[in-house]
Amino acid sequence: MYELSRCTALITGVSGAIGSRLASTFGGYGARVIGTYRTGVDAAAQAVSSLPPDRRTLVRADLSDADAARALWHEATALADIDTVIVNAAAMAPTPLRGDNSEAWDAGWQESLRVNVVGAATLMREAAVTLAARGTGTIIAISSWAGQQGSRIPDLGAYAASKAALRNFGQTLARAYAREGVCVYMIAPGPVNGGMGTAGLSDDDIHAVAEGLATGRHVEVQEIAELAAFLASDRVPSLTGSTLDLNGVSYVR
Repeated sequence: MYELSRCTALITGVSGAIGSRLASTFGGYGARVIGTYRTGVDAAAQAVSSLPPDRRTLVRADLSDADAARALWHEATALADIDTVIVNAAAMAPTPLRGDNSEAWDAGWQESLRVNVVGAATLMREAAVTLAARGTGTIIAISSWAGQQGSRIPDLGAYAASKAALRNFGQTLARAYAREGVCVYMIAPGPVNGGMGTAGLSDDDIHAVAEGLATGRHVEVQEIAELAAFLASDRVPSLTGSTLDLNGVSYVR
């Protein structure tokens, strides 16, 4: 991954399990990392603690609307010429299918669409314009297998729909910028061993989920980070527009 030693990566949501590993992995390959966080400043600082001080920067960002996403891009590009953008920060708000809780339903949809679609897509749009002007760059969106097949958890319908929308927008963006040197990829992990994938679950619940998967285990966070690093190295640019399923054949298209 020697190419990443010349890379500056903007990674959103580095205070979470996936974002933290993305930051440490890219930094380990020599990239400069600009990481964002919303509230978990201590976790974000820990995520980049192994990087040299001149190769790490943290920026607070609440990507809940388009203006915030544009402001983040403006701030980040004032710090450095960014080569890779990884849209990782996401909201997993419940949207109950049954019962009379319309307030939770409405709030869950609004949060899912604002963060996972509007904020994420706006950041990707802003990045594509800048990267196209330079004739090179990579945008990676972290989607989900739920965005491919719907959620197996009934109350996460808005989350699944928002991840499907993000994937679809990434495909549109990739096609639009295919001749301008900008590559766009989507990574769709299955159940992840960490972060949202195991939040609130007991050890028995985690084991039960793993037993229901084809490989008998969760997707490891490091696998997501390594795949993103490979994509950012720009070794196979004809993959642009692809959604890479990372779920151990538990869901095969």
